[in-house]
Amino acid sequence: MLLGLVFDVVILLLIAVSVLLIYSLLMITVEEKTFDSGIMRLVGLSNTGYAASILVQASFFVFPSIICAFAASIPVLHFLYQLLVD
Repeated sequence: MLLGLVFDVVILLLIAVSVLLIYSLLMITVEEKTFDSGIMRLVGLSNTGYAASILVQASFFVFPSIICAFAASIPVLHFLYQLLVD
């Protein structure tokens, strides 16, 4: 019983640390994007050029994640189907 409590506390600590790490990474990314946008505006990039660069950068994250999600959904849906039907 004590060992289970210790494992629960360790799991909660690891969850808290992972949430703090994700939060700090997101904040660093926001600060970096703010700095990048300031530099781009400083060198004379237009509003449409800046919007286009944001869309291109977003597509570098979105398209691979969509492909990976579709690829991962096939075995998961197969497993759920087998679980529910059998």
